[in-house]
Amino acid sequence: IEPDENGFLTTDDRARLDVEHIFAVGDVTGEPMLAHKAMKEGEVAAEVCAGEPSALDYQTIPAAVFTDPEVGTVGMTVAEAETAGFNPLVGTFPMRASGRALTRAEPEGFVRVVADSDSEFILGAQIVGPEASELIGEFGLAIEMSARLEDVVSTIHTHPTLGEAVMESAANARQEAIHTLNR
Repeated sequence: IEPDENGFLTTDDRARLDVEHIFAVGDVTGEPMLAHKAMKEGEVAAEVCAGEPSALDYQTIPAAVFTDPEVGTVGMTVAEAETAGFNPLVGTFPMRASGRALTRAEPEGFVRVVADSDSEFILGAQIVGPEASELIGEFGLAIEMSARLEDVVSTIHTHPTLGEAVMESAANARQEAIHTLNR
């Protein structure tokens, strides 16, 4: 077993090394070095060892920065979507327009969703604001299940909550936002 030029072990989508019966998970496999990525790699490796049809999908690995305000990301940025050949459709929602963010005295930040303009499939999202690390999971699920903007917009969100900002960003991308100006 030889590491690559950066000192990491290269695995396939089943967490296997070049030697099919040897698996590697976690920081030894390289970026992103996140505990939840390592945990998923371990689950996939165990499932493959048990003969189950399992594979890794790195497009929905969320990342969070536990600062004030928090930052959460998942999937593609606008630039990454453009590089991948998509024509990105972007929706944003400022936290200062969220009643819940205002009652928490945390109006800094925004929610941004990136979708494909032709299909409206959600490609990624970035959140800066209160509970961003919690909110980003909704977009991770949307990407995983190939949801469209309309799916998020038509899902009833509890009022008043921070989660409404997720819905409002998707509505903004569709020119349907009611709590902020449409672009």
